[in-house]
Amino acid sequence: MHKRIAVIGECMLEMNVDDDCRNDHSEPRLQAGLSFGGDTLNTALYMSRLGASVDYVTALGDDHLSDWMIRQWQAEGIGCDLVKREANATPGLYLIETDNTGERTFHYWRDRAPAKRLLDSAQAATQLFAHLKRFDAIYLSGISLAILSPYGRECLFDFLVDFRQGGGQVIFDGNYRPRLWGSETLTRKAYEQMLRLTDIALPTFEDEQMLFHDTDTDAALARLQAWGVDEIVLKLGGDGCLVVQRNRDPRLVPATTVVPVDTTAAGDSFNAGYLASRLAGDSAEKAAANGHRLASTVIQHRGAIIARSAMP
Repeated sequence: MHKRIAVIGECMLEMNVDDDCRNDHSEPRLQAGLSFGGDTLNTALYMSRLGASVDYVTALGDDHLSDWMIRQWQAEGIGCDLVKREANATPGLYLIETDNTGERTFHYWRDRAPAKRLLDSAQAATQLFAHLKRFDAIYLSGISLAILSPYGRECLFDFLVDFRQGGGQVIFDGNYRPRLWGSETLTRKAYEQMLRLTDIALPTFEDEQMLFHDTDTDAALARLQAWGVDEIVLKLGGDGCLVVQRNRDPRLVPATTVVPVDTTAAGDSFNAGYLASRLAGDSAEKAAANGHRLASTVIQHRGAIIARSAMP
């Protein structure tokens, strides 16, 4: 029987601007079509495709676009019973501009997004946590933490203490985005609090260096182990990842070598491949190899979500 995992986070609507005309000062052309994206949603979707039992936990509006997003997720096999719907609200939005060299620029409209208020009341938090207790594992990212209010984060931390005491597993991907936080000091405090409640950590070394100023991978791993994380997968981009489990030396699992077309969702898809494999009972090394395999496929296609037919 597959373990059930709840993924907490934010997914936004995505629009693209064709910026090929910028050099002659003409107006950018808004491409037809609409998509969606979000680090935790990407991971949830790929995990579902790999056979994991996944529910997505977020908040959306009561508009037609929110309806459309939920239908898309359900079509991918993602459970949506814990998607909160807020009256007179709409999802967050981000717009991608791509210049003629392929460089991408992101613009966000998320200040009023419902996901930010997911845990803003004691009643909402109590109701959600009652449902989450039934899951075997909970996954969230640094972005999941960043969008919550300080009150919501503290409610979540209190719940995770109880969840682990009841046998639940907590999984955290650092995914540090400085502009979502007020200060490095605030972020470091929240991350340390979160990591002390984490069973499996999936950090990216570049993010760890940016936030904690680690001198090298040994320093990052030592800090995470000192905070009690039993299983660490430190992602090193094209160099692979370091897998560390309690009382064992770090093991380097090399990445699959490919020429990337678009690195969007590389880390998200790696996490999905790793976790789907681990939750199914595979070793950490085999899970890391499966994570690399999926990520190497995803980055050979444009966009965060590849076609089902392209899945490895």
